[in-house]
Amino acid sequence: MAVRFKEIYEKTHELYKLRILAGKNGMNHVVGWVHMLEDETIVSRFSGQELAVTTGIKAQEKDWLLHVVAAMKKNDCTGLIINTGMYIHQIPQEVTDWCEEQDFPLLAMPWEITVTRLIQDYCMRIMRRDQKDKEVGILFKHIMRGRETTDSLLSQIQPRFDVDGSFRIFCIRISYEIEESSSFHHALLKLENIFGLWQNGKKIHIPYLIIEFDDFYALLVNNFPEESADELVQQILNQFSYFTQNQKLSLGIGPAVMGIRNLRTSFRRSRIAAKMAFQTKKAVVDFDEMGFFKILFASEDTAILKSYEAQMLGPLEEYDQLHHSNYLETLRSYIENDRSLIGVAAATYTHRNTVNYRIQNMKKLLNNELKTAEDLFPYQVAFYIRDMKL
Repeated sequence: MAVRFKEIYEKTHELYKLRILAGKNGMNHVVGWVHMLEDETIVSRFSGQELAVTTGIKAQEKDWLLHVVAAMKKNDCTGLIINTGMYIHQIPQEVTDWCEEQDFPLLAMPWEITVTRLIQDYCMRIMRRDQKDKEVGILFKHIMRGRETTDSLLSQIQPRFDVDGSFRIFCIRISYEIEESSSFHHALLKLENIFGLWQNGKKIHIPYLIIEFDDFYALLVNNFPEESADELVQQILNQFSYFTQNQKLSLGIGPAVMGIRNLRTSFRRSRIAAKMAFQTKKAVVDFDEMGFFKILFASEDTAILKSYEAQMLGPLEEYDQLHHSNYLETLRSYIENDRSLIGVAAATYTHRNTVNYRIQNMKKLLNNELKTAEDLFPYQVAFYIRDMKL
């Protein structure tokens, strides 16, 4: 849970005599780092979540301050603090109006306050929170991987999380090239900001944590409203829109579980859902909606699955290759249409007599009467495995 501007402001505004001039509604954004800004060209190097402090030494240049706040907003920066009294005595009204309209925080602090002191203080707070998040993330990793949830471990988590409440994990798996890494990390930073929810001036407390694993990220939410789950999924897709559009994102949704001791269940199942999303090239898969695929994708030995598929469907596949037929397609349709010849004929645009002829031939090839659901179930499973695209 990253540091948000409003949080750090509330703890320090008296110490540094800070005043909010405009953009109060944007104060919920994350502060990733604090920079001294006297040359606007540095803004082009910002990647998001930067808070800047300026004395406005170049403020005499026409529209300089307006250009700075506009550039910072464009680069998803958090806000700007102006050290007034030396180079800037009066903030142009057009600047405060623009910041208010854009919900971009603009603050002032008097010249007698040392800029260096504020920057050092804020950066130390950010680093301490970042370190704490890493420590808590390690504890959650232990729990997700099956470590016993001792009282000692819980005591380190309880200050920030309701260990008896609900937990849910969203497994985010993204494939990206080296040149796309900055876009990925920028999207990850933006994901943090969607949890800065405010309603009627009151903060909605939803504990969360983003935990990095070897080849994916786990977004953990605590006591997240179930009715907002679809909205959260859409927000994730929006933040990673570049990767979603290029089919490089696989999002697995784990089930909600009660109590931190059941967290491993949601974790494992979110990974299974992400695995299915990745294999089938779908952006999102919800474990609760996977049906029979829950069992198949839970298998770690994919060689067994592929061997089973080959055993069951191999004879028909070989026949199709030799005779340029489509027995595999006919059998799949026969299963999907609950053994209805009329249904298969309609689905495959084939005459009913032709369908019947093929079915009779398949019975001989497979040494199976294909009469009952029990007869067909092994082949249905084989088609499921084929759909996994292992």
